[in-house]
Amino acid sequence: MEALSAELKPLHPADIADVVQDLDGGDQVVVLKLLGNERAAEVLTEIDEFSGQALLKLLTDREVVSLLGEMPSDDAVDIISSLPPEKSEKIEAMLPQVERERLQELLEFEEDTAGGIMEVESLAVRESATIQDAITLVRESADEIENVQKIYVVDQHGVLKGAVAVLDLIRHPPDAPVAEVMMTHLIKIPVDMDQEEVASQFGKYDEFALPVVDKKERLIGRITVDDIIDVMEEEASEDIAWIAGTREEEIGDPSPIRISRSRLPWLVAGLIGEILNAILMSRYEVSIQTAVTLAFFIPLLMGTAGNIGSQAAVVVVRELALGEIDVGHAGRRVLKELVVALLNGVILGFLLFAIVYLWRRDPGLGGLLWVSLVSVMFVAAFIGASVPLLLHRLKVDPAIATGPFITVSNDIIGLAIYMTLATYYVSLVGS
Repeated sequence: MEALSAELKPLHPADIADVVQDLDGGDQVVVLKLLGNERAAEVLTEIDEFSGQALLKLLTDREVVSLLGEMPSDDAVDIISSLPPEKSEKIEAMLPQVERERLQELLEFEEDTAGGIMEVESLAVRESATIQDAITLVRESADEIENVQKIYVVDQHGVLKGAVAVLDLIRHPPDAPVAEVMMTHLIKIPVDMDQEEVASQFGKYDEFALPVVDKKERLIGRITVDDIIDVMEEEASEDIAWIAGTREEEIGDPSPIRISRSRLPWLVAGLIGEILNAILMSRYEVSIQTAVTLAFFIPLLMGTAGNIGSQAAVVVVRELALGEIDVGHAGRRVLKELVVALLNGVILGFLLFAIVYLWRRDPGLGGLLWVSLVSVMFVAAFIGASVPLLLHRLKVDPAIATGPFITVSNDIIGLAIYMTLATYYVSLVGS
């Protein structure tokens, strides 16, 4: 045990977490106990969600309480939220009253808002304080609050008035009032701001930490960049999962049954959409029988439309996520995608016309496919660009637009356009 403890001692908590995740449950508990509560708490916050939940089941309630006492409030809330309701209530009841009240306050906020990801630990002094008072506060809180770069300044009601950088504390006389040297132009995060918007604020202003305020501008916590990295990873995983027609929670989920259950609704929706396609094709059976060659190009047209729709949707979703586009400029974005689709459609249509003419020596068929390709690409670009914007306007995560919904809608509409034009073409040839 001493040898193992010596090997683990110089490792970063994230590296130890990688080791712990590969161990059996009993060995995981042994390693955590070797580390001591403070280090074990740091390691536990680095372990992935599913491994962490399994590990927490192996710990006694008292051991969990001890670990929570060593964590920042935001990490402690994440741990409590991951526990079954009956166990979390029992754990909360065992916490010291001050800590319990602090965590209960955080648990009241929505999980994906600034209040849900903030930590209540922050350093603040009154406007009447001096530089020396701020220095003393930093020294006294060094073991409790990590990565402090700014001391916030509040009035007697807790309203945030400014901030003083820690480095500035050594640049001014100890008896200088903080009110005279503080920065008054601060970026403040409303407690109910969505976490994606919070992440965009960090990206825009390049801050390490930002204060969180309530509706009365009172300081209630702070969000640090490590919290935002977690948000970005979570949102990216969620968006990728939506694109694939799955759910973000299944990433890392060891249960095939739960994964199957999460994917099945999307697959059923896709199956229904393709059945509608089959019904639609049956209505044009005569046209297909008259010119069987028409059926050869259905996969080509549907696949190209799907690609165009996905490209437009992914670009719009990305711009929405990064705050590079708003609903007020939606028309401009959609118009740009339509112009791009039209240009690409004309070029690809000409290429398809040339290939079909060389292959079948049928300029009429080539012209039909050219017009059909331009039409389905135009419609696909409109759907791909406009649906995410519409969902964003309706306060629905626009990432869902890049999943099976785009594919199925493009298939149905694109097929209807192609078969309508094909029927007209067959009637002209027949006459």
